[in-house]
Parts: sequence; structure tokens; C-alpha cells
Amino acid sequence: MTYSPASVRTYAQVNIETASQGKLIIMLFNGAIRRAEEAIHEMDKKNTEAVHAHLIRAQEIIAELRSALNMEAGGEIARNLDRIYEYFQHLLITANLKKDPAPAREAITLMKEMRDTWQELFDRISREGAETANPPTQPAGAMTDRVNIAG
Repeated sequence: MTYSPASVRTYAQVNIETASQGKLIIMLFNGAIRRAEEAIHEMDKKNTEAVHAHLIRAQEIIAELRSALNMEAGGEIARNLDRIYEYFQHLLITANLKKDPAPAREAITLMKEMRDTWQELFDRISREGAETANPPTQPAGAMTDRVNIAG
């Protein structure tokens, strides 16, 4: 079965609109990584217009991640993430200006590490949420390593 391009776009749009915040962050990182990888591929073919387009799109995606940071609520963590995302953008800009794959490769490596770290966090939150929703049954008076602070 083949799908029309319009059907694929509609599916992708619905997927994005219904994605959890965690899934959306992962999708954004995957998009930036994919664009940077495509830029490197185009560098090999000396296609400077495509390199530029892919790296600009990767920069825009990272800018979107930066703009989503809540600096007031996130405090030091948000400021640190902002500096990391700023470095990603710096690498992508450098790769674009010089048409050099090395900074793009470094950006890809770091973005993959950050994506994987976010994924681990979201997986842990998901597991802990499932455990909270379905706590294991304990014999009366059994000691556990959990403290119910909800009351």
C-alpha cells in the first residue's frame, strides 16, 4: 500500500500535535540531527545550497528548543541548557560558514548524547509514573524504600 504525500504530511502533523512534551523534544533533536547529517552528505557532493538549507533548518530547530526553555522556572538548569543549545548553534553556523563537516559532526555527536539523555529521563519518569499508578502490594507492616509524600 502506498500513501500520498498529503497523507504522510497529515499523519506527521497529527503525530506532532498529539505528542507529549518529551516525545516532541526527542522529535526535535532527531530532526536537527537528520538535517546536520544531510548537510554533511551534501558537502561531499559540493552542493553548497543544500548544505546551507539543511544547516539553517538544524539551527532553527535548536533555536526552537532554546525558545521553549523557561528561564524563570528552570533556573540554573535552564541557563545551562541554553548555553549547551547555543554551542550546538555555534557549531552548525561554523559548519555552514566554512562548509566544513567537522563542526557539524561534533554537533551531531553532542546532539545525539543530549537526545539520549533526554530519552533516558523521559523513560524514567514514565516508569516512575507507572509505578506510582500501580504500586506493588506489600504485606502489612512491610518495610519499603518508598515514602508516600502525597498523603
